[in-house]
Amino acid sequence: MDDGNQHRNPITFVACILLVFLTVTAFVALYPFQVSGGGPSAVATYAHGLLHLTIPYNAAHAGAGQLTIEILDPEDNVLGRAERHVEVAGGQGRWQDEIKLDKSLSLDDLVWHRVRYRLEYDDRRTAGLEGTESISQVLRRPVMHILGQQSYLTGGLAAVRVIVTDSKNELIAGPGSVRIEFLQAEKKPQLLFSGQLNRRGTTEAQFRFPARLVGSYELHYVVDTSIGSTEFTQPVRLEDKVSVLLTTEKPIYQPGQTIHVRALALDRSDHEAAANRKLTFELEDSRGNKVFKKVTGTDQFGVASAEFGLADEVNLGTYHLRALMGESEAPTSCSMVRRVMPSGASAAPSGNSRSSQSRNSAVLLYSPRLRQYFLPVGGSGGC
Repeated sequence: MDDGNQHRNPITFVACILLVFLTVTAFVALYPFQVSGGGPSAVATYAHGLLHLTIPYNAAHAGAGQLTIEILDPEDNVLGRAERHVEVAGGQGRWQDEIKLDKSLSLDDLVWHRVRYRLEYDDRRTAGLEGTESISQVLRRPVMHILGQQSYLTGGLAAVRVIVTDSKNELIAGPGSVRIEFLQAEKKPQLLFSGQLNRRGTTEAQFRFPARLVGSYELHYVVDTSIGSTEFTQPVRLEDKVSVLLTTEKPIYQPGQTIHVRALALDRSDHEAAANRKLTFELEDSRGNKVFKKVTGTDQFGVASAEFGLADEVNLGTYHLRALMGESEAPTSCSMVRRVMPSGASAAPSGNSRSSQSRNSAVLLYSPRLRQYFLPVGGSGGC
């Protein structure tokens, strides 16, 4: 029995090998269009309602036939078709065609569709070539990368880097252009930049934002390339950045004196004087009470000033002064201290005859830098 099994095993092995060989041969004969994993794949581009297709093939037989290419939606409805008579050479080759869709579709809708192609030889004896490709897998579309900020100075210069590649992060051959628009609610888009992409598919866009606009707006980017167009909208925030220098003529005051304050405003967007701009002065005493407020404006040199007369009886301590312009704020402070002289000490006249208390008291000044009190030089009561 062992000898019989030894004779049958080689026969069974040869029969299995023959069956596998016949199966592979039949598969290749029925599907001669299949391309190896390392071979070329179909490529599609979409622009202005036209789908441009490049379909590679590997034909086992040369001959002429009718080529039909169709665009199918998910329900197998035909949205576009192209038919033509072609000559097919044996071996590898490719067909190029373009199909106009019955209705224009966005890229987001197009990726759900498929391409079906079929070649029927004229002799009817040779098996035809056919196949189906998902558009999402073969569609080559431009992808935009933007390097820029999310907030800018109103009226200031800005620069962004725009980089355009295809969906496989490869360079796109041919010319390309970039357009950047500034969008405002209920207003016509304002063109900020228009230029060409260089051979590396990138450009540095420089432009200036409109002046006197503060808040949230949008930048609309539009890119046109040889394989199609793409758009992108980026939210940006415009800020009014003004540098304000706030000064007083001295750091320490006595009750009854007048505080003279001056502000110099510089627009950081163009480094020029912030002329004819609204500016508000505010003064708080040592207890947080707002004792002075004045709304004024800067002159042509960006300068504004104000005066505030102190009462004879005020809260002593550190007073806080602010200059407000838009979102910018410039704070400063001044000190006000009055101390009665010890018994028996001589006091120089204060020079202020507004009240008897002022005449009978001396002023003891306080220096925030030295953090100590001191008498005026020569015993005078002025600051």
